[in-house]
Amino acid sequence: MGRRVTQWLIPDDGIIDPVAVEIMAAGARRVRLSLPERRAAAALILARGGTANDIAARLHIGGRAAVDLAAAIRAADGAAREVA
Repeated sequence: MGRRVTQWLIPDDGIIDPVAVEIMAAGARRVRLSLPERRAAAALILARGGTANDIAARLHIGGRAAVDLAAAIRAADGAAREVA
């Protein structure tokens, strides 16, 4: 199965909008994000003690996608700590 494109996913322009990321991470309202912004919002949710379920609810993504995203962020964070 391919990746489903929605109206809420925008093309990556190489710029992370911190305001949009914060709005989505807080669950304040829904905004359009690029994939890197979605990842940044998920990382912020995890950093604040959130779970994959929180990621799914706040970013409006499926549960499996949220679990995979959380695992990828945690793995990258663990690798970065090993280097430091």
